[in-house]
Amino acid sequence: MDNIDQNIIRNLLLDGKTTNARLASAVGLSESATLGRVRRLERTGVIRGYAAQVDPADVGRGLEVLMTFVLKNQSPADIRRFMRAMERLDEVLTCAQVLGRFDFVAHVAVADIGTLQRFINEKLVALGCIDRMESLTVLKMVKRFHPPLPTKGT
Repeated sequence: MDNIDQNIIRNLLLDGKTTNARLASAVGLSESATLGRVRRLERTGVIRGYAAQVDPADVGRGLEVLMTFVLKNQSPADIRRFMRAMERLDEVLTCAQVLGRFDFVAHVAVADIGTLQRFINEKLVALGCIDRMESLTVLKMVKRFHPPLPTKGT
């Protein structure tokens, strides 16, 4: 990946809806050369897709919670079951397996405290593999996810 590819990625991260003409102008290539590079970056999996960024509160999920989980045991079956559940649950925005005191950390968004209670009792506890969980209520999201920009000049 050269500086031009990194510049293309940087521009697309900042505005995924930019036109090819604007992108070509920004990176200093012809439109056809730019389109060829973008298609190669997509084909090789460097660019995995394009997505809308939505604030959960704008779609009725104004209560955001960071949840930590410790599983009852570390059996491969329990780990797989927990990960599959996290992937399926619409309330879970992100989930990471981590090292340290906890096994997993998840970012969850729900409508209100009652919905959170039902989510925990009916969906999480029902999994049967969680030993402990903690919830940290988000007061204000300081920074929303944005993928790291490629470093200039590397």
